[in-house]
Amino acid sequence: MGSLSVYARLGENRVELVTRLGPVKQESKHFIVAQGQISPLGPALFFEKDQWMIQCDMVNGCCAKITYQKKGDWTPDQIATLLQNNAQTKRWTEDHDSNKMIRKWTRQDGATAKWQFTGTMEFVSPAYLEAKARREAELKAAAEKVPNL
Repeated sequence: MGSLSVYARLGENRVELVTRLGPVKQESKHFIVAQGQISPLGPALFFEKDQWMIQCDMVNGCCAKITYQKKGDWTPDQIATLLQNNAQTKRWTEDHDSNKMIRKWTRQDGATAKWQFTGTMEFVSPAYLEAKARREAELKAAAEKVPNL
């Protein structure tokens, strides 16, 4: 798997991510879909390190959602390391509906983690969920305005 420094971490800023992962390979925006619209939520930074492709979705300057992808089998140690690195001093609890195809975890603060047999593992922080809910509320309010035709 390589050193533990291969992994991005929830809450890190761009400088910390670049220090840990090397230069950004690509930068774009990440989007949500709400009220029939595709709406940008913030920057997305893409990194490649060893066998890993990592997407860090930023909210308010910090990594709020991370998607790790790799080819080949995942080891239990890789999954455990990613959970540990993204615990942010909190504890992950595996959900009862986890199975060999999809495993899910939650933290007491509402963060989620999901590993899929297709080769990805995603972490979503409360900061991401809050930013997404705010943007969805903004789009809903705009959609409910009565048109002045």
